[in-house]
Amino acid sequence: MTKIAEAQVQLDELNKKLAVQKVAVTEKTAACEAMLETIAEGSKTATEKKEMAVAKGAEIEEQSKIIVVEKVS
Repeated sequence: MTKIAEAQVQLDELNKKLAVQKVAVTEKTAACEAMLETIAEGSKTATEKKEMAVAKGAEIEEQSKIIVVEKVS
């Protein structure tokens, strides 16, 4: 009988620890998801800026060609 009672006490302690750990995991999971969302938004912004820079570079290159042609004429 005492072994069963001891096992029950240990089980109760482990269940309490598990409950605390579940809360911690839930909080950390939410924090990670928020961080991933922030990273995704940053990546999207960076990609948009890169695309704008490439487009602006192509525009400048075209304008340079026009200027050279006008200078020669």
